[in-house]
Amino acid sequence: MKSLWYVKYTVFLLVSLLSIFLFVHSSFFYIDKITVQGADKLGAEEVIRLSGLQTGMNIISVDGQQISRALKVHPMVEDVRVIRHWPRHIEIQVSERQAWALIPCQGGFLCVDREGIVIDKLNTFSPDQYCIITMDKQPEQLVLGQAVDPEAITAIRQVWEAIPTANRGDISDYHWVNETKEVILYTNHGTEILFGDLERLSDKVQSLIQIINIEKDFEKEGKSPLNYVDLRFKGPPVVKTLD
Repeated sequence: MKSLWYVKYTVFLLVSLLSIFLFVHSSFFYIDKITVQGADKLGAEEVIRLSGLQTGMNIISVDGQQISRALKVHPMVEDVRVIRHWPRHIEIQVSERQAWALIPCQGGFLCVDREGIVIDKLNTFSPDQYCIITMDKQPEQLVLGQAVDPEAITAIRQVWEAIPTANRGDISDYHWVNETKEVILYTNHGTEILFGDLERLSDKVQSLIQIINIEKDFEKEGKSPLNYVDLRFKGPPVVKTLD
């Protein structure tokens, strides 16, 4: 009796496993819908092409991590999330890198995000759209997806973020001194601001705002503009006018 029960149990188990296997691999789980969210610049068709997904594939066999790695090869893609909507719908959520700054390079401009990743190359641009970054040593020819001098980008981004939004448009150029690893700012009025490193960042930004306001007052009053201002050292800023 035990032997017969064991045979029946084994047959039942095998039939159950076979049924599950056939069901899992049946057309019930074949993908019939692929949607993409967040790919405003890249486009849904390009995302699907890079992902390797196709309708008719089994949704269970989809490897989300592999799709994420494949899409992140593209310089515009920062993050990817793959969501299964059972039983036949796959959604790909893409976070695209956003242009933040332009860096002059070999007659053109490298367009980078806040991590310094090159996402585009431009020949013309609107100055109001981007933070402009220059360096003593121009970056060598870089391809899309590569990072520009991480130390420089990190320092300048922290300075830029510390400046109030209302005053960012008053700065025409964020310059990186490669040798001393310091930042120099140039205002729209042509004043050179020796900003230095990131020490006393908040105090320096407050002084910078005062300088910008002084520039505007000087312009209204017809006074000689400022030449340079040194914020590198603790204490009152060192100010020099053109006359």
